[in-house]
Amino acid sequence: MKNLQRGIVLSLLFLGVSLSVSAQFRSKKYLRKNQKVIPLQCGNTDIYARGLLVEGPRIFAGHSNGALYYFNTEKESVQLLFGLDNFTEMRDIERSGNHILGIQSGETGKLVRISNSGETNIIHPEIWKGIFLDGMDFLGQRGFMMGDPVDGHFSLFHTNDGGVNWEACEGKIEAKKDEAGFAASGTNVQILNDSTYIFVSGGSQSRYFKSTDNGKTWTDVVLPYYPGEGSGAFSIHFANDSVGMIVGGDYTSPELRLNTCFYTDDGGISWLKPDNPPRGYRACVFEKNGVFYACGRNGIDFSEDGGINWTPFADGTFFSLGANETHLVATSKAGKVFLFELIE
Repeated sequence: MKNLQRGIVLSLLFLGVSLSVSAQFRSKKYLRKNQKVIPLQCGNTDIYARGLLVEGPRIFAGHSNGALYYFNTEKESVQLLFGLDNFTEMRDIERSGNHILGIQSGETGKLVRISNSGETNIIHPEIWKGIFLDGMDFLGQRGFMMGDPVDGHFSLFHTNDGGVNWEACEGKIEAKKDEAGFAASGTNVQILNDSTYIFVSGGSQSRYFKSTDNGKTWTDVVLPYYPGEGSGAFSIHFANDSVGMIVGGDYTSPELRLNTCFYTDDGGISWLKPDNPPRGYRACVFEKNGVFYACGRNGIDFSEDGGINWTPFADGTFFSLGANETHLVATSKAGKVFLFELIE
């Protein structure tokens, strides 16, 4: 009996060591492979892109100087679509119908709306005056936008005509002292369907907010991020109505792995910690073909099991993520855009 028990223990230890070695080998395989990827140059070397929109071979990148660049991977051509001196850093890019939309954060929010034919309009309604816009999302002609609190309440807006006209959401949400949004990649908001809006906050407290009636009423769940000026939830992405991911952390301590990611499989009612988290602070999370990817100042990680375990994918500094059918697209420093083969 003792020999049998000893054999079982040794077998379990051997299995654990084997799995650990296998995981390490797999991790290094992706890091070595992706280290060889040659980036595309999309804009000048003194700028970087937080806004990103990927449509097949077409990549739209909104840069730190407010410029919007278009890159076609099939033609290997770069084109400046938009740039004005009084339109500063472009934090987010979305499509609605035949228009590309990009938002400016800062003391007063603005939005540029560019048609497929090149017609450009700057939209800056009076209700955005003095508001720092954090992010937006579109589903067809319906759009939802979130901005930092004003007079103690979050700035929440929506549109049903492709971003031409905006109005404040009916439901008001009181913000805690020093609670706000992070505009790291413009992905702290999402529209799940024609009536459901979600967004996340950070700072003194991090929360997940959801409305199923176009912003008339809201529910919230407190997220266990550490409080701090640069800490909290930065990005959210739901793959479907049930499975979602929130990433963030403390951008002043990018190597800190504790409480950087939470996942849900019940539509956001509860949020759970991974068994093996990403390698640190993450600014953007994105899902493609059932695989979640998250990027930050020390690399990209991926999860194939809904956020329970994360594997290193690429080293480097990355700001925003998107994907087409074959490649993960990631923006980086000095105007660089990387195309990595997707996990199969």
